[in-house]
Amino acid sequence: MFCSVSKGGRPVDPAINTRAPLRAPFAVCLWLTDYCNLACKYCYAMPFQGKRIDTGRVLELIDELIELGVFDLTLAGGEPLLHPDVMDIIHHSVKGGLRVGVLTNGTMVNQKFCEELEELVSEKNFILQVSLDSIDPTINDVSRGRTEEVVRNIRALKGTKMQVQLSCVVHKLNAATAHLLIEEFYPDIKRFHFLNIQRTVQALKHPELLLDEEDAFQFWMNLNEYSRQFPPDLFLPSLRIQMRSRGSAHVEPEFSLSDEAGFECSSCSAGWTHLNITTDFDVLGCDIAKDYIRMGNVRHRSFYDVWHSPEAHAVRNAPFPACYRIKGPTGERLEDWLKVEYKHAVGTSEREQG
Repeated sequence: MFCSVSKGGRPVDPAINTRAPLRAPFAVCLWLTDYCNLACKYCYAMPFQGKRIDTGRVLELIDELIELGVFDLTLAGGEPLLHPDVMDIIHHSVKGGLRVGVLTNGTMVNQKFCEELEELVSEKNFILQVSLDSIDPTINDVSRGRTEEVVRNIRALKGTKMQVQLSCVVHKLNAATAHLLIEEFYPDIKRFHFLNIQRTVQALKHPELLLDEEDAFQFWMNLNEYSRQFPPDLFLPSLRIQMRSRGSAHVEPEFSLSDEAGFECSSCSAGWTHLNITTDFDVLGCDIAKDYIRMGNVRHRSFYDVWHSPEAHAVRNAPFPACYRIKGPTGERLEDWLKVEYKHAVGTSEREQG
């Protein structure tokens, strides 16, 4: 039943029924910086604008998220560890009871940093995720950079009481060997995450990295077979589900216009359960199609108001994922391909979202 009065007694126009079905998203990702000391070729956040999030407002915003019942908070960027107040932001978040994750490129994860962070998050629900595509510089330096430094910092995490996760983007150069990262770092690191290179604007500029269906299929088959010699909690539950669907003997490629970026999507949770907040406090339904999926701004508005705004409603009710609007190297979009079947819905979506 639609409520005519919002939180705090503020009236809601019953003619604009944009209330979200959930009190709050399950997970929020805060982009602490809009700059980085690497330039990964598939980075969703590029091009960088050289900004960082305002600490005072972000601490207030974290309190709002806690009050609304957000469960999971991710601190990302850019490179989040370049933010001068990152430790204060981490401390405020874990103290408030959030499950906190920090996504870092690993260049700043030195011993001094780890000791300070470990003391700060001791026995808290915290995870440090470090990204690496390969220990081989001829692979990782092409896609990411500074391989030897990052590998050295990852090895320095041995013995830490923090939960550390290694994240690897699977692309053309590492598809045959990415799964071997497990053997390289286990059991010092006990949690691993793998994901196909995504169809971002940045990634589509580098066709030498894009996966074809055969390479992607073979990687997931290798990972399924290889992972059997390790404990079942080596991967997050969400990744184990992906492995069962991707690493199977029968694969139906859903879209041929993905420009071999390994992109597949039969449903989309953008704006429903997970969202992103940029350094400018723009609220985005996802991190891939950031130019097409703005839900509002929380610099001077409450998160609650944006969560229930008409803009957020339009994102949640788009006829198909906003990433279909991204143009590939040939100028084609998945959205164009669907216009025949979804002609009316596409026209409505374009009018609503501009």
